[in-house]
Amino acid sequence: MKKVLVCAVAIALVSALSINAAPGAAKPRVRIETTQGVIVAELYPQSAPRTVENYLQYVKDGFYDGTIFHRVIKSFMIQGGGFTKDMQEKTTRPPVVNEADNGLKNDLGTLAMARTGDPNSATAQFFINTKNNDDLNFRSKDVQGWGYCVFGKVISGLDVVKLIEGVATTSQPPYDDVPKTPVVMTKVTLVETGAVALTKADAKPASAKPAAKAKAAKTSDTVTTASGLKYIVTQKGPVGGAKPAKGAKIKVHYTGRLTDGTIFDSSVQRGQPFEFAVGTGQVIAGWDEALLDMTKGEKRTLIIPPNLGYGDRGAGGVIPPNATLIFDVELIDF
Repeated sequence: MKKVLVCAVAIALVSALSINAAPGAAKPRVRIETTQGVIVAELYPQSAPRTVENYLQYVKDGFYDGTIFHRVIKSFMIQGGGFTKDMQEKTTRPPVVNEADNGLKNDLGTLAMARTGDPNSATAQFFINTKNNDDLNFRSKDVQGWGYCVFGKVISGLDVVKLIEGVATTSQPPYDDVPKTPVVMTKVTLVETGAVALTKADAKPASAKPAAKAKAAKTSDTVTTASGLKYIVTQKGPVGGAKPAKGAKIKVHYTGRLTDGTIFDSSVQRGQPFEFAVGTGQVIAGWDEALLDMTKGEKRTLIIPPNLGYGDRGAGGVIPPNATLIFDVELIDF
């Protein structure tokens, strides 16, 4: 069985946000850098081959760079990819055939193609559903029933989607629901397939050192261990509570962020804890060290240096090289 790393890789695990799964092994991922933060989406070429091919060609051409989310409707969706900051519509290639009959649903966090009243009029514009929009799903092969083709889902950055959904909007005739302050897609790039779900062998930095068990030093509320891991206990577990044994299957909730505050992954956001065998090398060294020392119900903020994280390799365009990582973790059960 593949050993997957925590952090950027956990975003490839099963989501509890009712976002559709799709069959198939190789699923390309795109990184959408916006003025509100970073969104990473996984695409479904096996369910929507023509749509994904069309979308990725726009990505590779740099078409989306500098475009905006020009239509934002709370409790519905955010739409973009067709207009510049000054609301000039970009010239596109011919439309792509509607593949909305692929069985995928317009659920929270999914990406779908925008179009006119003509079911087969989608070109470059896409939207991200901010709730389950059942009325957008395929029902029948006619004008009223075709629906909107889902071709991917957000696997990291749903909080960014929600931030965009909440921006103030106005009318710029003939367009309504336009953000007052442009939300720009500064850069949209293709992430190497599978790079956000790296195996231990692929991503373990050469400089990584085993977690040390030597006595830790404490400064104020921050504890620094001999390995260089730092942590703050934000909620204590029960007095005298047991700690998990090496190899025990544990269940944790976490939110991971970079030092600039950018959240790159969160099981809390997905609503589903992450489970793995602790102390067996399935996750980054900083996680193994910290969680072997925690009791059930305990919460900590971990500050993980690069040598206990992803080192100079980074991870899949989501974790930069030599990044210090900050995790809020809770040991739920073992």
